[in-house]
Amino acid sequence: MRIQLSKVMLIDGHSLAFRAFYAIPPSFCDPTGRPSNLIYGFLMMLFRLVAEEQPDAVAVVFDKAHSFRESLYPAYKAGRQALDPAIAEQVERLIPLIEVVDIPIYIAEGYEADDVLATLTRQIVEKSDAHVLIVSGDRDMFALLSARVNVLYPTRSIRKAERYTPARLFERWRIRPEQVADFKALVGDPSDNIPGVRGIGEKTAARLLQHYPTLDAIYAHLDDLTPALRRKLEAGCDAAWLSLQLARLVDDVPGIVYDFDRPGLLYDPAIVDEHFSALGSRSVREAIPPPRR
Repeated sequence: MRIQLSKVMLIDGHSLAFRAFYAIPPSFCDPTGRPSNLIYGFLMMLFRLVAEEQPDAVAVVFDKAHSFRESLYPAYKAGRQALDPAIAEQVERLIPLIEVVDIPIYIAEGYEADDVLATLTRQIVEKSDAHVLIVSGDRDMFALLSARVNVLYPTRSIRKAERYTPARLFERWRIRPEQVADFKALVGDPSDNIPGVRGIGEKTAARLLQHYPTLDAIYAHLDDLTPALRRKLEAGCDAAWLSLQLARLVDDVPGIVYDFDRPGLLYDPAIVDEHFSALGSRSVREAIPPPRR
């Protein structure tokens, strides 16, 4: 069913799932006694977002196993807290519920959700006039910002999420979207264990990128910098280029093709009732957006 799209909402699935898991007490269970706090929280946030944003199409993206970045740098994301098995178990039970309300799910082996989101966003922008709203708590998504791409970035809660535009990004970091990977190559990212250049902070990185728009341009002008700054960049050269590879999003993930003929929510209410009754939550069932006609 091809429809005219003016707004497509893309959800970073694991970002929303983690937020739901830690926001809802683990004592929240389904009728069989299985913990369902992640499932309940995720679905309520997802359905609320659809109701409030009224997108013409919606899709969810999930990570799958390891990405190519760990081959480049085995320490990538090292130090992160081990994934709670309860999260993986509930995500496994969540996915069929997303599918039964006909919300497409995109996953790619060997790539992160960020790369899949970048790929879908590029395809939507290139092949339609639609605006894209990405819902994610990952700042890497700021690299995708444009006149037609915004990021809804949760802070304390999804209800208090901040809407990022290129102007808001510049206000925060004094850089443009296309400089996000270069910025992270300089300052690093502890959350992903991206090293960056030792001794380069956000203000210095922003100031450098205002004068020289890319990491390559910065290294081409080392002689124009102060001796102290030049020494830091020379010492951190290898780490900077590795960090750029790790931070740069892939927007041509093999096998990922956005389906313009599947906007989502073309579901059978009777089948949905059957599946959602097992969750034992009237509030979730009542929050499901009505099926498209």
